[in-house]
Amino acid sequence: MIADPRKRELHMRQSLKKQILSAWTMTAHVRGWIRVSKFLADRIPVLGRLLSMFLDRLLLLVYGVDVTSQNMFVADLRIPHPVGVLLGGNGMHSCGTVVINSGVKFVGRSPANPDYLERHALKRVFEIGHNVVFGANTVVVGPVTICDNVVVATMSLVNKDITEPGVYAGVPLRKISNQITHEWI
Repeated sequence: MIADPRKRELHMRQSLKKQILSAWTMTAHVRGWIRVSKFLADRIPVLGRLLSMFLDRLLLLVYGVDVTSQNMFVADLRIPHPVGVLLGGNGMHSCGTVVINSGVKFVGRSPANPDYLERHALKRVFEIGHNVVFGANTVVVGPVTICDNVVVATMSLVNKDITEPGVYAGVPLRKISNQITHEWI
C-alpha cells in the first residue's frame, strides 16, 4: 500500500485511466460482444438463440469477425485487428490467452472425418493452450491441439497437432525456433 496520499491518488488515477483505455479497445469490444451473445444463447431458451445469432452477424458486419459465440470457450481471447477473422462454429477451447491476428481462419476437415465429428459434438475441435499467437492470414484446419507458448507465423497452415512450445512457420508447418517472446501476447 502506498503511504503518501498524493502518490496513492495519482496511482489510483493512472490505474483508472488504464482500465478505461483497455475497455475502449476493439479487442475488448469483440470479447464483450461474444460474452453477451453467449449469455443470451445460454440463459434465454428460444429468443436468446435468435438474438445471439443476430449479434454474431452484427459482429461480422461491424468488426469482420465471423463467429458462432455459443461454441467459443476461450478465457482470454485477443483479436487486435479483427478484419477477416473466421472463428466459425466448430468449437474453440482454451484456458489461457489466445491472440488471433487479422485474416486468420479456423476451418474444419471433411464432415466425414470421425475425429472431427467426435470433437465437433463436444465443441472442442480446436484445443489451444495458454500464450498462443496466430499470425495474420494463418489457416488452422481442425481438429488440432496446440500446446502452451506457441507462436504461429504469418501465412502458415496448421493442419496437425503442435506438442512442443516454440515458433512455427510455413506450409507445411515446421518448427523454426525454440525462442519465443511474450511481446505479442
